Amino acid sequence: MPELMRAVVISRYGASLEPRHCPVPRPGFGEVLIHVHASGLCSTDLHLLSGRQPLGDLPRIVGHELAGEIVALGEGVAHWRPGDRVTAAIDVTCGHCRHCRTGETQRCLAMRRIGFEIDGGHADYVTVPAANLVAVPEEISYPAAAILPDAIACMYHSLIHQGKVGLGQHVLILGVGGLGIHGVQIARSAGADVLATSRRPERLALAERHGAVGVDTSRQSLEAEAATFTQGEGVDLVVDNIGTRESVRQGLSVLRPGGKLLVVGYLDETLEIPSMRFFKSELEIIGCRGSTKQDLIDVVRLVGTGQLTPVIGAYYPLDQIQAAAARLESGDLVGRIVLTRS
Repeated sequence: MPELMRAVVISRYGASLEPRHCPVPRPGFGEVLIHVHASGLCSTDLHLLSGRQPLGDLPRIVGHELAGEIVALGEGVAHWRPGDRVTAAIDVTCGHCRHCRTGETQRCLAMRRIGFEIDGGHADYVTVPAANLVAVPEEISYPAAAILPDAIACMYHSLIHQGKVGLGQHVLILGVGGLGIHGVQIARSAGADVLATSRRPERLALAERHGAVGVDTSRQSLEAEAATFTQGEGVDLVVDNIGTRESVRQGLSVLRPGGKLLVVGYLDETLEIPSMRFFKSELEIIGCRGSTKQDLIDVVRLVGTGQLTPVIGAYYPLDQIQAAAARLESGDLVGRIVLTRS
């Protein structure tokens, strides 16, 4: 085992994401050491760099999407062995608050998160609690497995559990980026008809290949397209991956009476709601955050059986994290960026 490793560390807010050499961590009680083969780069990593989401004590190794193989076990770890292929649920939860006891672990009152309050996976090695591990079958590559904990499990949690999407529903996906393209697949697999928006033709083309009807909001009226799509009734469910005042306004404007708006993105600090239509039509606005370990287990099964396909837009070596971050900010990708290890 080497003494040093590469890791992407935030040492102060407002700096840049840079790899540096750090000591290889040692697994504590109930933990395992993972040799990371791939990690997913998320726009949240850039929010962390700005300080919009606090990281607690700095410095912090970031990266909340990861996959690799176990190389060492801490004391008290059973049922796992070195060489096991794994990914990890992001939330480290207490297990005994009212939310954990009812399976709503994404609301744990004492939660800490891998890549946020706990050192994460943009590194050669990472320690995680064995309780967070999910086995990855051989048919799923490490890069594909790396993006499952957030890019896919978050959409699964939002649509299946928060939105309760179902057969015959009309679903609108606002923004088909790294999350939204997986939302299209999940909604379609649940039997829904899907309308998907973007201003980039290549993203719309991919969404259409996965069974959605695309709307280019740079030149088409979303309200008109949604009316045609639903024969004037309005959509049952909107998934807002953008999180601006305008996206919320648009989402609410096309809902049928009793429809639901799932808020996944969070670009604007505050959102505005047209109160008259909100109460007259009995609309619902539901916040969606993260996913549970069970969501991740379900997603691994769906990907392993070919029912969902992880969409990777670009690969970058870990040492090229700055170039990868710049590419992510450019917005020209279709799918997730994965940081590979050589």
